[in-house]
Amino acid sequence: MSYIKLVNEENNQRYDTEDSLSSLAAYIFNVCKTTYDDRRPGHMIGDYVGCSHFFGSEVQEKQADLVAMQMIANNRAYGKYENNLVKHRIISFRELDYILPSEAFQLARYVANAYGEKYITAYGIHLDTNHIHIHLMVNTISWRDGSRFRQSFEWKWLQSMVGSWLNRRDEFQLCNPCKVEKCMKYYGVG
Repeated sequence: MSYIKLVNEENNQRYDTEDSLSSLAAYIFNVCKTTYDDRRPGHMIGDYVGCSHFFGSEVQEKQADLVAMQMIANNRAYGKYENNLVKHRIISFRELDYILPSEAFQLARYVANAYGEKYITAYGIHLDTNHIHIHLMVNTISWRDGSRFRQSFEWKWLQSMVGSWLNRRDEFQLCNPCKVEKCMKYYGVG
């Protein structure tokens, strides 16, 4: 079971300036949150960040400042300099879901690629709380045609995508007891 939060709407949080966009990118890509899991000790992980539809190399897409500059350049190209520049989304998992960071990363890429068909989308897996969670940052101006981000059904769409992914993951685990054992060990169970 996952919890999905549409931060802009639920917290009345706005990202109206290029500085606020850059700050959100820095937060999502924060190496202290995405590299080491201090809640489940002994797990030096990797850098679980990225960006869907990034115009650059794989190494560059992991740099918050470059991702932010690409979003800003995209917005400027279509005459958008302020007001509602990005959407911030969070997908969080319960401890009992036993989600590994690598699995959360796969889901984040999957969801970001769906958004990325029209909107530049950055993502980061945060390991700094008891609940592994995904942060998504969706540019509100389409890189394809400059259209504004409008999805009234977005929460249901996200819930469906995440639910389908979790169901496939659970089915896979039923057939692979070693995978279940690996997840349980990661969480210090069994």
